Amino acid sequence: MLVGAIVVGAMASCSPESKTSAGYQGIVEHDDRHLGFRVGGQLREIRFDRGDVVEEGALIAVLDDTAELPILLAREADLARARANAALVYAGPRVEEVRSTMAELTGARAGLREARANLDRHRNLPESAATARSLISELEAAYAQSKAQVRMVQERLKRLRKGARPEELAAADAEVTAAEAAVEAENERLALYSLHASERVTVLDVPVRIGEVVAAGATVATVADTTHPYVDVFVPQQSLAGLKVGLPARVRVDAEDDSFDGEIEHIAPTTEFTPRYLFSPTERSNLVVRVRVRISDPDERLHAGVPAFATFEMKGE
Repeated sequence: MLVGAIVVGAMASCSPESKTSAGYQGIVEHDDRHLGFRVGGQLREIRFDRGDVVEEGALIAVLDDTAELPILLAREADLARARANAALVYAGPRVEEVRSTMAELTGARAGLREARANLDRHRNLPESAATARSLISELEAAYAQSKAQVRMVQERLKRLRKGARPEELAAADAEVTAAEAAVEAENERLALYSLHASERVTVLDVPVRIGEVVAAGATVATVADTTHPYVDVFVPQQSLAGLKVGLPARVRVDAEDDSFDGEIEHIAPTTEFTPRYLFSPTERSNLVVRVRVRISDPDERLHAGVPAFATFEMKGE
């Protein structure tokens, strides 16, 4: 009987259920991220394949932007024209333009004097000359037109000498600002045709090939930070005392002799029943709380889907 009890005890110590007592069980997982473009188009280039490590900021894939480049060139031409126009407004009139306007004013004044002289000559004729009243009316109209022409040229010369008005300067600046915004918007749109890594990740899958037309938001590459996997362990509700976010943890897997450092990243706010893929049928009905442990694995020794066991380093233990 004593030998039988020893054998039974040895078998119990080697049973799978005895291993669960060494920690809370879960499955190693990665934070998979599905990367894609915000615009649709034909895939022109993809620089990484499954298993490759992508550094932060690296270019992952590029869409064909041939149809977009002429639009950018047109926006840049509009900006150059707006800047040139603003430069002319700020520079003010040229000396030649002022001189030309002064000469035009001199000619307009000479025309006014001649129109005045013609009108006075016909008005001062004796009554016997019987100047037609219609001719007098025509001369008066010519005199008024010459007078208005002189006033118009005088005003133009005054504006030239004073330079551009504040409103004209503001309008030129606004035109440049609008053209710059159009160029910037087009550059931002072209930037959407390139896909970059926001952090250091490992490529898990590339479901598309060069030449394929991909829709906006479609997955071009699935990536993950494989140096920081996590495991969701299930702690019985009666064992939650002392657990909090940031608490250190140790995680082990069957394939590795050494354990891994980790810490509690999240504690679920609600209870649930133990998942069916964990523990024995007698423990599946236990009320547990899901606790996520983030693991530090700089050498990338852990694989997704591997069972893991976590223990927590309580204060005073």
